[in-house]
Amino acid sequence: MGDQSVREILVHTSERPRSARELAAACDVSKPTVYRRLEALERRDLLAQKTRYDADGNHYAAYACRLEEVTFGVDADGLAADLERGRPVAADD
Repeated sequence: MGDQSVREILVHTSERPRSARELAAACDVSKPTVYRRLEALERRDLLAQKTRYDADGNHYAAYACRLEEVTFGVDADGLAADLERGRPVAADD
């Protein structure tokens, strides 16, 4: 969460599923950077990958946010974060 592009990807994919190309443009970063961030977010189960089809029948990956809420707290062990995941936005939304 400390990376600006990660936060922007989560915000944009919470609105609707987006392709890597859309995210690169929206976040003003390169596609390789977007793909690295997407892989990291998928490994942490914060994004779901969906398949989309364009008017010509070509398919591509779109990513939807699964993160609903982040809560931070302080306890005897230090700072703790609790992540609440939900269902991703539907691919056709």
